[in-house]
Amino acid sequence: MSREEYKKYFEILELSLEASMSEIKMAFNHLKKLYSSDSMAISPIQDEFPQKKRRQILKEIETAHTKLMALLEEEQSESKYQHSSLVSEGQKADRTSFSGPMLKELRENLGKELYEIALDTKIREEILEKIELEKFDTLPQETYLKAHLSNYAKCLFLDPKKVADDYIKRYKVWKSSTEI
Repeated sequence: MSREEYKKYFEILELSLEASMSEIKMAFNHLKKLYSSDSMAISPIQDEFPQKKRRQILKEIETAHTKLMALLEEEQSESKYQHSSLVSEGQKADRTSFSGPMLKELRENLGKELYEIALDTKIREEILEKIELEKFDTLPQETYLKAHLSNYAKCLFLDPKKVADDYIKRYKVWKSSTEI
């Protein structure tokens, strides 16, 4: 894809070139709603903005979204390879299990912001922050926590079961120490 095509797709979605995958998804959904035939925003100018023109715009929005998502997924799969070396380096440094601070470090090494993880996983940002800080007393029940950890791990290209199991072990140690 040429640089001009790349820029054009971001312009169609009304985004900057630095937009994340989450921002692209949000912009796509917003514009799709905006230009749909039942949009409240379009109804006052419906006569001046014919259905044919809206369909053309919707097609451009769909194409831009599809192309950019494919490109970003390709970039992520390349960073997954790079990330696996980060994980192995971390494990060589005597990191035998995943902790909240380790998840935070890995997320930051991938250049992902917490709000992006929240958008991708539909987990509230404050819960993700508490997971990273290991504020066990403020986390949801174990069943929900395990699901959150698995979803978070997927965003970091980690083994969801390993991350959840390691973290839950730490959680259970904390829990048993508070019950005494």
